[in-house]
Amino acid sequence: MRTQEAEGLARLRREIWTTLLLMVLGSLVVALAMAGRAQAAEGRLALVIGNGAYKEMPLRNPANDAAAVAQKLRQLGFEVTLARDAGQAEMRRAFAGFADRLGPESTGLLFYAGHGLQVRGRNYLVPVDAAVSSEARVVMEAIDLDLVLDRMAQSGARVNVAILDACRNNPFERSMRGAAPGLAQLVAPEGLLVAYATAPGRMAQDGDGEHGLYTGALLRHIDRPGLKIEDVLKRVRADVVRASDGQQVPWESSSLVGDLYLAAGPSVAEAAPAPAEPAAPRIPPAVKREVAARTGPASGIPWYERDGGGRGGGGPGNGPK
Repeated sequence: MRTQEAEGLARLRREIWTTLLLMVLGSLVVALAMAGRAQAAEGRLALVIGNGAYKEMPLRNPANDAAAVAQKLRQLGFEVTLARDAGQAEMRRAFAGFADRLGPESTGLLFYAGHGLQVRGRNYLVPVDAAVSSEARVVMEAIDLDLVLDRMAQSGARVNVAILDACRNNPFERSMRGAAPGLAQLVAPEGLLVAYATAPGRMAQDGDGEHGLYTGALLRHIDRPGLKIEDVLKRVRADVVRASDGQQVPWESSSLVGDLYLAAGPSVAEAAPAPAEPAAPRIPPAVKREVAARTGPASGIPWYERDGGGRGGGGPGNGPK
């Protein structure tokens, strides 16, 4: 009798300990899952898209541009989602998933290379399967950039950056009479910096080499240690203006309130003596007049003489920094 009671007590103890162990393990799994989500929200997140396989006016470089930028960003500690030659459905899912993952402690970076166009003052990114035959079809077939940027801003991320190498020739220009060239000027939402491959209303060069002119310059400078994103983009602008003989002037609109250092470490100036600075690239007067006319003055100082003079720095209001 006593033996049976002892065995019963032993079984009861085992069941109690097993139940407690399962409860502890369950709590640990939940905690790890929550920590994983928190870590993703607090990290560096990037969405990189390169579209070149268009039926009309395909582009040679965007897929290469996207792959190279994605590799650089991974080396800089970003968790990267890469899409190349994406259709409309894939782009919409990628943008939605990217925005959903951004949080108050995260840094978000969007890079897009491919065709982009403006319709009635709004900017659109063009999927490779878009059938755009009119302005009305653009709204249905393309991705509204303004909505994407608004979603990024609403995430409350500490810093958001959008880099757009998307001002190539409009492949649908013949079917869209009166369509304005390039992308339209916009004011970046709070906490966001938008970088364009060229000034509003102008065209960017796809480049003769492996990468577009703008992205090639970006790849040369994006991992320089100790530079804020604004300083990286200034160096990119100087390279592009020089390489294009002043015909292409990269542009930024910024409402950032935080700092973003893409690469850690001492600044270039601290790491080594500064080399002799090359002559400032010259922006042709005709280009200055055209861009000033499209963007409008924000003060009595011309946009091309603010914060960098002939280097292409400065812009109206939130223009180049």
